[in-house]
Amino acid sequence: MFVGREAELQRLAAAQARTPAAVLVVGEAGIGKSRLVREFVGGIDALVAEGGADPGGTAYAPFVPVLRRLVREYSAGLVPGGGRSGLARLLPELGEVAELPGIGRARLFEEVLLLVERAAERRPLVLVLEDLHWADPATRDLLVFLLRNLMRPGVLVIATSREQLRLPGAELVRVPPLARDEVARMLGWNGAARHPDDGAGQAPDGIAGRAPRDGAELDVIVARSEGNPLFVEALADAGAGAATPASLRELLLAGADRLDRRSLGVLRIAAVAGRRIPHDVLAAVAGLDELAFDEALRPIVRARLLLVDGDGYAFRHALIRDAVYDDLLPGERRRLHARCAESWPEPAADHWYAAGDRRRAFEAAWQAARWDRVLELWDEGDTGGRDHAWVLEQAARDALCEGDAERAEELATRALDEVADPLRAAHLLELRVAVRDLLGDLGTASRLYAEFRASPPDDDSLLMSYASEADVLEAAGEHAKAESVARAGLARAGRLGMARTRGAHLAANLAEPLVSLGRWKEAREVMTAALALDPAPIHRAWILMVLGTLAVWEGALDEADDIIRLARPLMRGRSRGYDSCLEPDLLECRLAVATADAERAGRVTDHVLAEHDLRLSRRYAWPLLALAARIGRVREAPAGISITGPVQEAYRATFEAECGGSWAAAVARWRAVGQPHALGQALVRAAEQDPAEARGLLREAAAIADRLCAEPLRREVESAATTLRVGLTTDPALSARELEVLGLVAEGLSNRQIAERLFISARTSGVHVSNILAKLGASSRVEAAALARRDGLI
Repeated sequence: MFVGREAELQRLAAAQARTPAAVLVVGEAGIGKSRLVREFVGGIDALVAEGGADPGGTAYAPFVPVLRRLVREYSAGLVPGGGRSGLARLLPELGEVAELPGIGRARLFEEVLLLVERAAERRPLVLVLEDLHWADPATRDLLVFLLRNLMRPGVLVIATSREQLRLPGAELVRVPPLARDEVARMLGWNGAARHPDDGAGQAPDGIAGRAPRDGAELDVIVARSEGNPLFVEALADAGAGAATPASLRELLLAGADRLDRRSLGVLRIAAVAGRRIPHDVLAAVAGLDELAFDEALRPIVRARLLLVDGDGYAFRHALIRDAVYDDLLPGERRRLHARCAESWPEPAADHWYAAGDRRRAFEAAWQAARWDRVLELWDEGDTGGRDHAWVLEQAARDALCEGDAERAEELATRALDEVADPLRAAHLLELRVAVRDLLGDLGTASRLYAEFRASPPDDDSLLMSYASEADVLEAAGEHAKAESVARAGLARAGRLGMARTRGAHLAANLAEPLVSLGRWKEAREVMTAALALDPAPIHRAWILMVLGTLAVWEGALDEADDIIRLARPLMRGRSRGYDSCLEPDLLECRLAVATADAERAGRVTDHVLAEHDLRLSRRYAWPLLALAARIGRVREAPAGISITGPVQEAYRATFEAECGGSWAAAVARWRAVGQPHALGQALVRAAEQDPAEARGLLREAAAIADRLCAEPLRREVESAATTLRVGLTTDPALSARELEVLGLVAEGLSNRQIAERLFISARTSGVHVSNILAKLGASSRVEAAALARRDGLI
C-alpha cells in the first residue's frame, strides 16, 4: 500500500507543469524512491520511458531502454538518417553505425536530444532513470547534456539515486522515512487496538499477512526499520515480535526461504539474469513447460519478490536481488550464467565471462561489438585472421563516445602503430584530433587529410575532416592555412545543404583564425551569419566562445558577459574533449582582467587551478596560467604542462614574463606567431619593463590598437604612455625656439613673462604660442602643455 509522500508527489506534479524540467529523487536504499515515482507516473497522461543503472553496467545502459521505447513508439524517423549516425551505437537494430571516428559522442548526444524533443512534440514525455548512483560517467555526461540543452516544453526527467548528484537545473526531492502512523497505515494498522484480519488473513487496506498483532509489535517494527518501507515489509514478513534482530540479509531472504524448490530456482535465475529479465528468457532458462513455469512463478510474484514489468520481470528492490545472488554457491552461479548466455544473446558476453568460459565470451563480445571485452580476451579467443588494429580503432571510438579521452587516445595510438594504409591512418588521426588538439608533423597531417578527402565515407565525415584540420592548424599557429581549409569546408557545407549543422562548426573554425590574424570585422560577419541559421546548441556554443573573446578585445564587455552566461552551460560535458570545459573559464578570466574585476578573476583562476588538471589541456593551460600569473595567483607552472607549437611557446613566454622574466622574449614569440592583438599586449608590458625603448614599443602597440579598433588595448597604451611620459604621435616639427616657448608655457608663464624670459617682444611671444597651438592641435595653453608632456616634447 502506498502511504504518505503527499508533499513529494506535489513537487513532482509541479515540475511536470513547468517543463522542460528535471527532478532528482534522493534517498537511502529501500526508502521508496522507485515506489514514489511509479505512483506519480501511474496517475498522469504522458508517455513514460524508463531505464536504470546496475553496478558495473555498460556505458549508457540506463538510456538504452528509454531510447528503445521512443523508437518503438514513434520510429527512428524522428532523427535524420534514421539514427544511424549516433543512436545506432546504442540500438543495434537501427543498423550499422554510419559515421567517422571522433564525432560519435557529439552526434549521439545530438540525436538523443532531437529524438527526445520530437517525441515530446507528439505527447508529453517523462524520462525515468533509476539508481544513478551506479551510473557510468558516459551516462551522466549524456544526462547533463540533455538537461542543459532541453529547451522545448513537454519533457520531464526524473532521476533516482541513493546519493545527491550534480545535475544542472534539477530540483532535489529527498524521500524521508515513514512516520509511525504511516507505517501503521502501510501495514493496515488503523488504531491503538489490534486490527481484525479479514477471512483471508489480510488487513483490508494493508499488505497481505502483515498487520501487526498489537501496538507493541508496531513499535518494534517502526524502531527496527527506522521508517524504511523495504525493511518494514521484511520485518513484518519475518515476524518482528520479540525475536532476536535478524541480519538485513536474513530479513530480505525471508520471503524467498518460504518458496518451494521450483519457485526458488526461478528466483535464482532472475537474480543471475540482471536488473530485468524478459518473460520468454526466464521461461527458457528455467526449462519448464508453460504450466509448470506459471505455477513456479506465481508464488514469487505474490510474495512481491519479483514485479511484473511490461513483458518481463524485475526485482522489487535491488537489495533483494543482491541477497538472492549472494546466497548462491559459486558453482550454481557459473551454471546459471551459462544457461542465461545460451538463451539470451544480447548480454551473452557478460554471462559467458561470469561463467568462466572465456572463449565463448570472446565470440559473444565480438557479435555484440563489445570491443573492450574483445581486446581483454584477444589472446584467449579464436582470432582467426581478425584485424587487431581494427578492433583497437573500434574500442577507441567507444571510449571517446563514453567520454574516456585518455583511453581513446591510448587505443588510437596503438592502432596507428599497427597500420600502414594512409586512409586508415587518416581515420585514426581524426579520432586523435577529436580526443585532444593533436599537434605534430603538420605536413604529414595535411597530406593524410587530403588523401582522406579524396574518398570520404559520407558527406558529414568529409566536412568533419575540414573542421579537424583547420582546428589543428589554428592551434599550431598556422592561421592563414587554417583560414583556407575552413573556408573550403564552409563552402562545401553550403553546397551540400549542411550550412546549419556542420557548416556552423566550420564557421567557428573560420572565425578563430580571422580573429587571430586581426581581421575582426570579417570574423564578426562570419559568426553573425552562422548564428542567424539557429545552429545546434553545441555548435552555437563554439561560435559564441570565439565571439566572446573578440568582444573582450574590442571592448564590448557587456556583450562578452552576456555570451559567457549563454555559452557556459552549453560547453559543459566535455563534448569536444577536456579543453571544452576550460574555454568558458578562459573567456571569463579575460573579461575579468579587462574590467579590472580582481575578485572575479581570482575566483575563476582559483577554480581552474583547484578543479582541473591542466596537463590534460594542450590549448588552454598556458593562456590560463599567464592570466593567473598576471593577477598574482601563481608564480610557477605546475609540472607536466605540455608545450606544443609556437602559439603555446608564446603563451609560455608570456607566463614567464608575468613571473618576472623578459617581456622582450614574449614580444619576439608573438611577432613570430603573427597574432597582432597578443603582440600589442606584450609590447605594452615590454615598454613598462624597458623605459628606454618605450616610445617605439608603445607607438607600435598604438598602431595595432588603432588598426584593430581594440579599445582596451588603446587604453593600456595611453595609460603606459602617460606613466612613462612617452609621446605617441609623430613629432609636430616644432622649431627649437617653439620648443623653448612650449616649455615655458608648460610652466604656466604668460606671453609677457615668456617675452621677458627670452628677451623678445610680447608680440613675438604671442606668435610663437599661436603657432605651437596650431601644430599641436590644441585649443588652449593648458591642453598644449598636457600634450607636450604626454608626447615627451618637454
